Amino acid sequence: MTLTQQRHQLIEKLRTIDQPEAARKYFGLLKELIDMVNLPNGDARLAFVVDRDRKGISAHINFFLALRLFRPRQGEIEYWLTVKKGCRERIESIAVVDVVPLSEKSDYISIVIGQSSDHLLNHPVLRSCWEDCLMELLVTTKRGPHTASHNPFIYQAADDEAIRGEIMTALLRPDRSDDEWDRVEEEPEVYEKTVATRPAVPQNFILFGPPGTGKSYEARQLSQAFASEWITFHPSFGYEEFLEGIRPETRGGQISYKVGKGIFYKSCLAALQKAGYATMADCLNDSAENRQRKLAQADAQVLVIDEINRANISKVFGELITLIEPDKRLGAAHEVELTLPYSQERFGVPANLYIVATMNTADRSIALLDIALRRRFHFREVLPDPTLLTVVDGVDLGEVLRMINERIEYLYDRDHLIGHAYLMNIQSHAELCDAFSDRIIPLLQEYFYNDWRKIQFVLGDNQAWGKSPDQKLIWVKKQYRPALIKEIFGEEPDDLTEVVTFEINPHLLRRNYDQVPKEAFISIYQK
Repeated sequence: MTLTQQRHQLIEKLRTIDQPEAARKYFGLLKELIDMVNLPNGDARLAFVVDRDRKGISAHINFFLALRLFRPRQGEIEYWLTVKKGCRERIESIAVVDVVPLSEKSDYISIVIGQSSDHLLNHPVLRSCWEDCLMELLVTTKRGPHTASHNPFIYQAADDEAIRGEIMTALLRPDRSDDEWDRVEEEPEVYEKTVATRPAVPQNFILFGPPGTGKSYEARQLSQAFASEWITFHPSFGYEEFLEGIRPETRGGQISYKVGKGIFYKSCLAALQKAGYATMADCLNDSAENRQRKLAQADAQVLVIDEINRANISKVFGELITLIEPDKRLGAAHEVELTLPYSQERFGVPANLYIVATMNTADRSIALLDIALRRRFHFREVLPDPTLLTVVDGVDLGEVLRMINERIEYLYDRDHLIGHAYLMNIQSHAELCDAFSDRIIPLLQEYFYNDWRKIQFVLGDNQAWGKSPDQKLIWVKKQYRPALIKEIFGEEPDDLTEVVTFEINPHLLRRNYDQVPKEAFISIYQK
């Protein structure tokens, strides 16, 4: 049976079942089964079968039924999950379920879950019993082979999100005949688009700037028109999570190790699937001319990396530093491929993958980035925009932000300005007080650690600016003159100088906002 015939067989059965959402859940369970047993497509111990005498699809491990999607002659769609007999009481303690023995003497039973109770499929007791049973079936002495009944296309559909999406589209698009789908598969050039949809940014693009300037918002706006993935870097993030790595898994009390793919690999694969390739190998085995044409006509896949500079970028990217260069991508003039260290698979970065990243300069300056990385990315600075702010209760928030940032740039640097997001959507005096108490002043405390004089300068609370005492946001708590020092210590320590301590306006901290006049904010920018 050809792959096209296998595909027809599966789709015809799914149309008979006539429940796309149930099919989607079932494929999710099949995917988990594949990940747990870790057997390749075609292994004699594993069979995914379109049942001939039943209205269903089933998965078998070593002649044992492991999972089934079944539509009875009457009643709702059913999910059958095989567990050990000893689990029956545990499962029946959480819900009333039907039970079907696999055979008269079998140690296993199938738990039948109706579609109206499909929430039980996620119950930890049921899942634990099912997963333990799968691992036991895997090591049984009763072997296959299943080569005669196995439908490899079911395995592909469960393991490959793009193929699964095509099947779901076929189920939801009865207006498109099977012959049309065959032509898409056999003659893809007839259906290829001549103009690809791409973002109006470079392939490797970083938005950088101070906190609160809308970098993540702009990245989200860029990616919304395209298929995209989103990830946030952190200090412990590594190459193994990003591209691929060996990861331990515990199933049924046994530890196994397998190569797991990271989000970058999956994004590359999704980009290739937009060009009509099912796998990375399919793309690399194609001719350079076909590859260049297909990738040039494919829509974009976008990977958004938020806070890219919070991880060790050189360590995370590894050899990708070379592969992400536009002229070295698959489909480019000087394309480069390599062999991955863990899986030993051939790999390249497709030309229709766009990497859009954000970088907070308050965490790390752009000047500290690896020179090799800086050369491969285009950078766009995103600065605070006071024009986006309004006037609230007589306080011009745009002028507040502009004056604060001018003072910060003088006292610190431009990498530590305050973004307009800190003052966006403020509609009352109380909300403005909240913004300063909970966000702006704590940020200034972080910027100017233990240097309250500079915080006073930023907020215009220094004596020369002319604010009255009740208008100040940072107060002088005590000024230790010689007489006061002698009162505390009984003498004047020779090596101590005059000390001044500060505190945040107590009315602001206690949220007595009626005691904080609006002039406290107006006087930040107006002397």
